[in-house]
Amino acid sequence: MSVDARPRRLVSRLGEHVNQPLLRNGYALVVNSGTTAVLGMVFWVLAARRFSVEDVGVGSALVAALSLLATIAQLNLSNVLARFLPTAAGRSTAMIAACSVVTAAAATVVGVAFLVGAGWWAPSLPLVGDGLDLDVWFVAALVTWCLFVLQDGALSGLRRSEWVLVKNVAYGILKLAALALPVVALSSYGVFLAWTVPVIPVVAAIALVMVMRLVPAHVSSTASPADPPELREVARYAFHDYVVALVGTGLTSALPLVVLEASGAAAAAYFTLAWSIFYSLYLVSRSMATSLLVEGAGDVGRLDDYSWRALVHTTGILAPLVAGTVLLAPRLMLMFGEEYAAEGSTLLRLLALSALPSAVIVLYSAMERVRRRMLRLVLVTVVINATSLVLIWAVLQTYGLSEVGLTWLTVQSVAAVVLLGTTMRTMWLPRLATGAGSGPVRVASGVRAAAHRRGQRRVLQRSCPDLTAALGLDTSWHVQQVFPTTGDVVVAQLGDTGPEAVVKLALTERGADALLASRRAVDALATDPRLDGWAELLPLTLAVGRTADGHLAVAERHVAGRDGCDVIAASSDDTAVTTVLDQIGALHRRTGRPAVLDAEALQTCVDEPVARLEHWLGGASSCPATRRLQQRLREGLGQRQVTLGWTHGDLAPGNVIFTDDGRRAAGIVDWEHARADGVTDVDVAHFLLTVRMLREKRELGDLVCALVDQPWRGEGVLGDSSLVMLAWLHHVAGTVTRTGRCSPDGLWAACNVHPVLRQVGVDP
Repeated sequence: MSVDARPRRLVSRLGEHVNQPLLRNGYALVVNSGTTAVLGMVFWVLAARRFSVEDVGVGSALVAALSLLATIAQLNLSNVLARFLPTAAGRSTAMIAACSVVTAAAATVVGVAFLVGAGWWAPSLPLVGDGLDLDVWFVAALVTWCLFVLQDGALSGLRRSEWVLVKNVAYGILKLAALALPVVALSSYGVFLAWTVPVIPVVAAIALVMVMRLVPAHVSSTASPADPPELREVARYAFHDYVVALVGTGLTSALPLVVLEASGAAAAAYFTLAWSIFYSLYLVSRSMATSLLVEGAGDVGRLDDYSWRALVHTTGILAPLVAGTVLLAPRLMLMFGEEYAAEGSTLLRLLALSALPSAVIVLYSAMERVRRRMLRLVLVTVVINATSLVLIWAVLQTYGLSEVGLTWLTVQSVAAVVLLGTTMRTMWLPRLATGAGSGPVRVASGVRAAAHRRGQRRVLQRSCPDLTAALGLDTSWHVQQVFPTTGDVVVAQLGDTGPEAVVKLALTERGADALLASRRAVDALATDPRLDGWAELLPLTLAVGRTADGHLAVAERHVAGRDGCDVIAASSDDTAVTTVLDQIGALHRRTGRPAVLDAEALQTCVDEPVARLEHWLGGASSCPATRRLQQRLREGLGQRQVTLGWTHGDLAPGNVIFTDDGRRAAGIVDWEHARADGVTDVDVAHFLLTVRMLREKRELGDLVCALVDQPWRGEGVLGDSSLVMLAWLHHVAGTVTRTGRCSPDGLWAACNVHPVLRQVGVDP
């Protein structure tokens, strides 16, 4: 590559990167946050030098009170607009107007109510009694500030985040200019006046731009694909999100008031200015979370992917900013004066460090808003912020501001670790399991599986006398080997001097259903005259019974031979694989019949497993990607000529027993998912997928994503993306049906379910 071509290629990649809506809007909001933070810091520097410490403390407390009341009064409708405007289409104008009217009315009521009781809950503020002018202006400022905040959500929801930057830069400049006005400079409440007066012209100008240009363009561009939300749906979302805002944003706005009441005006000034610098870092993650909310609302199926990218890019932006703030904290605080540097530097360092774990919490909130799991979000937010408030209040009674910063950092860090390890792990586990961390993940999975088998062995050893008596087996037999399983059934080899039988013990009713289904299938196959000779591969049932505690148990004949996983993993060619395909192919040919996948057949082979998957995920509304997956399968398989016949349903190397020489199969076991009218090609596709998983040491989800993205270059079922997806669907639906051990938020789902839903559940 020539030297001149490299810059062009770099610019091209940067352009592609920024052109992604998630990152483009996120970066616009981040730049807005950074610019706002710089202008805000300049404002406080000038204010600190123009006014006394006491005036800055009172002014900052008035601003904090305004922010707190705005959180209450605007009902968090800014988030509602960001969440629902992307799909509101023709209802956009009405939605923005309704939110504006409700916000203005609520702000008036809240402002008046606050003034009436200010003597009780904020006696240190110069309201009620110090002149009516300030009281009236406080209410008017609250109304305009609420509309100012509401416009941010509207612009983000319209996907015009660049106007958020324009709006806030204009406000920041006007705010600085206001400090130079004589009426402001001479007033003891000048800080508050300079903060609030410039809001009026900015709100008016942006409202005009939205009405004349931005809203009509949005309606035109989304008129066809949009899905306008219902009023009840919006109201329910708004109620829960409002509770989250009161607890979350309300706390951050209330902290300066808490410090003012507990430690005085000087401490409030030190805390507020350190908090204002930290808050600029916090705004980075909030900006990217807003973009995540907007883009995720339009494509819920890719939420985990969007969330991961948002977290990576947020961390990449924050890390150097946090490091710089920690190193330069004394100099940053010195801009406000020597007193601020002496009292607030350590506090600023601790608050800056908390910006990284806070980013995790902020992105988590956006994820839950997209999924509309608002009750869970309310609970998490209440726990985190109530804990912070209680601990900070307790710390202020005995310690200083540095300990407040340490408390905040600790609570945020613990919360972030818990969220990453639970609800958010579907976002990062697939990357870890298929990337550089795949080795540790496999080791951890192996250790967990070994521990599970040891536990099963102990269970079997304790119940072995009861088990052998229930099945009528030799009571001298003992457990010789426990086999790995994924269902709710323990499988072990019993015998005295050598293996005599394989015993399967159901630990749950779900496991008992699987054993009974397997036995019914084996009985039907064993008595099918078309399978004369072939039925020798079937397991032979020796006994069926129940233990003293009611667990179903089945004893099968021990088949001497080698485990299919060992044979296929060790073979240097495809002889063993071909042998299994030939033998299962004989079953398909003898029992199969040509058919067309019509509506009835698609109901059985596509719709039913999709319904089981959706139920496991928590309902169809929680995973729109499954609907798109269902549509793709129906389109790819509809009216296709196939062979329907007996299928194993879970054909994999681990369910095949080979002869000692590894040349042919001696037995095929575990028939609980067998069907008399299954699509035979799905058996073949599943077996070939599991063979490649074994040999390439890959997770099924990773392999399926690769095959769907670029089908296998060659002939056969793995070159058919529809069959690959159908085999994956049957495997997943079967797994979640036969065991309760797999959670939608667990490692198995993160590696094998969610990556495929992200990839094949989106429109091609």
